[in-house]
Amino acid sequence: MGATTSMRNDSRLARRGFTIVELLVVIGIIALLIGLLMPALTRARQQANSVKCQANLRTLGQMLFLYENNYRGWIFPVGPSFGLSTKPTTLGTNVPPHERWPMKVFKFSYPWPPPYDPTAYNPNINPTDKANQIAQMNAFPAEPYTPAVLRCPTDLDPWDAHSYVLNQHLADNFIKASSKNFGGLTAVEVIIAGEKVTTERDYHMEAGPDPDSPLSDFNRVVEKYRHGPKLGSNYLYFDGHVGTVLPDAAKTGMDPWDLRKPATQPSGG
Repeated sequence: MGATTSMRNDSRLARRGFTIVELLVVIGIIALLIGLLMPALTRARQQANSVKCQANLRTLGQMLFLYENNYRGWIFPVGPSFGLSTKPTTLGTNVPPHERWPMKVFKFSYPWPPPYDPTAYNPNINPTDKANQIAQMNAFPAEPYTPAVLRCPTDLDPWDAHSYVLNQHLADNFIKASSKNFGGLTAVEVIIAGEKVTTERDYHMEAGPDPDSPLSDFNRVVEKYRHGPKLGSNYLYFDGHVGTVLPDAAKTGMDPWDLRKPATQPSGG
């Protein structure tokens, strides 16, 4: 009797267990569900990073608005003209980190005096000379002089600790907060700042004389698809809003004076 009961219990336990085929089916279903969910999770993560990046650019826009109120309407910090040119100079890699535009726009804690000798800084290193660029970044670290809000969460380790660049064409055309001559565009369409390639140090973007050339500043510096091939990258516009556009729209919004209506280029405005 006891043996018969034991055999029945063993039989019930055997029926309750999974066969190898059933286990493989379950594993296959789980793998299928993961395969279906992963792209959605990836898109959600990308979207979250893009939204955070847009928030960073809006913060930059607010700080630039405060700057222009204090500095006679200049949209962003510029240096004096150089040589025979009447155009203002930039405040980027041509000066040591503690003298660049982030330091003049944002208020934050930074080390002083600098942990390097400013007189030893070389502003003339070729952008294509990556070895010397890296050596200079190590000798003159920019991170202590760059607020964290200038880093896109998708841009994990940007050179010189910043992901965003200013539109130098605004300064070249003497555009200020009160300007209205935008080469045929409106303030809603003109770009103030955008995203840069991770392995470039520049603080300013330019389309260059031939923006379609691989050697132009636009193609070298501007990150065109940081938030996906269908969306492009984020840009801060003259009216303060932030938009996500593809490269062709960005080129026009950066330099309408040269790209849209060459015959009506302003000498300033």
